[in-house]
Amino acid sequence: MDKISFTKIDESRNIKRFYILYPVYDTLLDGVCAVVSEYGRIGKTRRTFIKLFSDRKSAVRYYNHCISKRLNHGYSKH
Repeated sequence: MDKISFTKIDESRNIKRFYILYPVYDTLLDGVCAVVSEYGRIGKTRRTFIKLFSDRKSAVRYYNHCISKRLNHGYSKH
């Protein structure tokens, strides 16, 4: 898995958003995996969200869910 970047730009509706999803990380805690995402308005301060999972399978499922959700909401993958 690699870092994936998404953008959604619609000048007519003043929409300029980005979303970055990082691959699933194994944390320093035994068996805990993390999915990290950054998002916000292009040109503004980004927000970071970290979600922890007790197993890698759940983390990968969430990772794939985030990808499909962004694509369903009209984001373009880069």
